[in-house]
Amino acid sequence: MRGAYLKFFARGFALALVAAPMAAGPAAAICWFGCGDPTEEHARKIFENLLPQHFDKPGKILEFKQTMSEALEMHATGEKGFEIFFNAKVQFPEGANLECKPDDAGKVKEGCSPSKHYVTAPRNSDPKGKQYVAPGETVVFDEEYRFYEDSNGWKGPDGKVYRQ
Repeated sequence: MRGAYLKFFARGFALALVAAPMAAGPAAAICWFGCGDPTEEHARKIFENLLPQHFDKPGKILEFKQTMSEALEMHATGEKGFEIFFNAKVQFPEGANLECKPDDAGKVKEGCSPSKHYVTAPRNSDPKGKQYVAPGETVVFDEEYRFYEDSNGWKGPDGKVYRQ
């Protein structure tokens, strides 16, 4: 009788371990055993994905370094987020967006931005329009990416989901 009771208790405990994360919501149920936080490698991959969307010529990433990270919770929605702050240096051997080269007076064409603040995940206050990069120039990026919790991991600003 004692053996049957122990078996019943063990099955109930195992069931509770499986059911507990499901009660916490679909994201917790799927990621309960190791989604972890987004990593510097995830941020670098996003940077590699977004760079060609802003520059028409290939750039060579010389340096990419995470400077800070922070877990977030949106109080209004209860949604969880995570930010990774980083610095990157990219050299453009051929330059980029050459059609946006300023004229001799320093004036840029319509649709181009004179700003030297370079970003890959723009916000409302960031430069609008294409940015000229002279051939051989190295551009410095100082930005952050915000990830949002997804049922399969963390959704990055490039629209893809990342897991460990």
